[in-house]
Amino acid sequence: PAAAAAAAADSAVASLPPPPPPPSAAAAANASAVAKTTGSGDGIDPKERWHWKERDLRDFINDWLTACMVTHNGGLLFENERFQARTTIIRGDFGDEGAAFLNWRKGKCFATYTFGVRFEYQGAVKMDGRVIGQSKGVVWLRDVGNFDDDEADANRPLDITGTWQHPPQGQQPGQTPLREPEPYEVQLKEAMIEFSPEPVRARIRQLRKALDVLAEQGDKSLPKAEDVVAAMLEESGEAGAIAVATEEARIQADAAVKAEEYVEGLRRKHRHDRHVAALEDPTLATVSLSYCDLRPADIGELVDALKKNPVATTLDLNANNHVDDAALQPLLLALANGAMPELKVLNLQGTGASVVSRNMCKGLKMMRKAIEVRFDEE
Repeated sequence: PAAAAAAAADSAVASLPPPPPPPSAAAAANASAVAKTTGSGDGIDPKERWHWKERDLRDFINDWLTACMVTHNGGLLFENERFQARTTIIRGDFGDEGAAFLNWRKGKCFATYTFGVRFEYQGAVKMDGRVIGQSKGVVWLRDVGNFDDDEADANRPLDITGTWQHPPQGQQPGQTPLREPEPYEVQLKEAMIEFSPEPVRARIRQLRKALDVLAEQGDKSLPKAEDVVAAMLEESGEAGAIAVATEEARIQADAAVKAEEYVEGLRRKHRHDRHVAALEDPTLATVSLSYCDLRPADIGELVDALKKNPVATTLDLNANNHVDDAALQPLLLALANGAMPELKVLNLQGTGASVVSRNMCKGLKMMRKAIEVRFDEE
């Protein structure tokens, strides 16, 4: 049996096909070259590489837009005495037919692209240096293409809408009536229409030039979009100008703070005698602080002093218009907790008290029924 098994094994081996001959030196070299070309790891589509190859630019475009129009200078679009607006979120919109590629064909490199840009803005309406309203919206640019020229860039239309013109999130258009806008929202949208096209068009022009430079360089591995933006801003001098403007703004802000501190110091140094008496004399039956130019910063110290007065029956804060709801809150809270136990009259006429303070005083009256609170007539 053993001899028969050995004979069967020899017969099976003999029936196998002969092994292939070793490859020639030329064939081995060609196989090595093909392997290096198709496995280069540079992210390029491994098509017929001499005749046509391409690299997707969509991520580069999105990163460039974010670095240049959101990160740089806080996304500032424009700022003047009345308005300020910034870009908060931005992305390229490639839709179903949009695309962006860096192409190599027969040794030449060129960029082909067609896409839109969508970004959200947030802005403020100002009056006398104070913000009186804030608003948001959306801006669309469509049909940015590699065949565009300077004239197309200079006249590129922007579709600008406010948040009130969009249905609530999660609901389809027509399901919920769109709300009426506040006046300041309309004003900011009109400011966007007037002031934002020029800087936005300039950025799109810079993006297209950046894509042209990529094609001129013809590199198979793309540089970081952030580095491209930084180099562009440095070359144009914009980065330096922003740095100078930022430093000037910081110096002006520091000077303004110091001026305010100086003025506040003078005001506190020359406080009205009745104000000083309220802070120092816990035996006053009538605490009269009308027309004392009280400020919110004065209220904390005043409340601490009034807690020590067990005999006062009247607290008159009339004609201190800087004393607003936030400043009144600690005073009303102290009274609700039993401060000034003999108090009968609290005069808040001529202060900055609004419906918020009126509601707080309703709660105070429930706890201190003997207190009469006086407000301006509505």
